[in-house]
Formats: sequence, structure tokens, C-alpha cells
Amino acid sequence: MVLAVLVLGSRPSPSRVERAEQAAAPASPSERGPAPTATAPPSTVPPAAPVGPGVHPVGPLGVRPVTYVATGDLCTWERRGADGRVLATDTVSGQALVAVRDTDAAFSSTTGCRTWRPFEPSGPAAPLPSFGSGTFAVGAQITPGRWRSDGSDLCYWERLSGFGGELDELADSAGVAGPTEVVLAPTDVGFSSFGCGTWRPLD
Repeated sequence: MVLAVLVLGSRPSPSRVERAEQAAAPASPSERGPAPTATAPPSTVPPAAPVGPGVHPVGPLGVRPVTYVATGDLCTWERRGADGRVLATDTVSGQALVAVRDTDAAFSSTTGCRTWRPFEPSGPAAPLPSFGSGTFAVGAQITPGRWRSDGSDLCYWERLSGFGGELDELADSAGVAGPTEVVLAPTDVGFSSFGCGTWRPLD
């Protein structure tokens, strides 16, 4: 019995200092569990606001660089650079679409444009059965394929690869008299026309 007590009493036990050190020691990676995943803070960027006539700076406190849509009569708009130079301009009757770029310094439009709103088509495309003068988005508003106008004395149309109003976005164009047909490609971004009457699909 004495021998058993001596043997048990001879077992080393951790001291108070050793126990404190063990408690303070960092856990091994396997003991810590998975590291918490960082979550991105919610976006604080407000949506683009409507834009009225006049000259507006482009940036966080002005016109946001997105695509805008307006409907008016003889609507003239301009994209301007930092030096005041006009980068692109157009005059449209009917629907107008323009892509304001983050490199633009200012955007201006006349009262004929009324109010510009962000162009944000959502959900499945609901193609128009017909359309008239103006600029329209291929895919979101009008389908690719063959279209025919009922004509007028002077019809001018453009197939577009973008809405910036620059010459390198002009895929094809023509000025014709009377009824005409145009084939819109699936790669076209937009289509613009003036004085062509009403366009209807043939396919």
C-alpha cells in the first residue's frame, strides 16, 4: 500500500505555470477549425439618376458612365472630352440611346431629348413587333433578321456595333428612297433610322 502511494505520488504533474502556458498556447491549425471567410462590404454606389437637358460633368457626382435612353423630337446630344472637344454627337427623333464612357468629361443634350434614364433591359427580351425613327437595341428591343420599311422620300439607316456615336461603331449605313429592306445581324448592337417610316419583320 505504501509502495502504491509512493509510486502514484512520484508521477509528474504540470505546475500552475505549465498549465497557464498550455492554456495560452495557440491551437494547431487542425484544432482551430476553418478560418472565417471575409465577406465583401455591401455596395454603396447608388444607381444612375435621370439626366435632364444641359451640360453635365461625368463622374461620381454627375452623369454616371452607363447607357441612357430618351425619347424626344430633334434630340441632340454630345459626349465631350477633358479639353472640351466633342467626341461624338447625334441628332435623333424618336428613341435615342447613348453610351456615356468613364473617360468622358461631360455630357450635354438639348431640351428636345427631355429626360435621359439608364437603359436597363431586364428579363427575357420582348421584341417590338414594329418600330419607327430612332435608335433601338438589337436583341433587347428588336430581333436580328430581315426588316422592311414602308418607305418615304428619304430613308437613312445605320447598323451599329455600339451606342457611343463614334464612326468606328458604324457597321453599315445607306440612304435610299422608297421602301427598303435591311438584314440585322446577331452581332449588331443597335439599329438607327430616320425618315424610313415603320419597320416590320419579314422573317
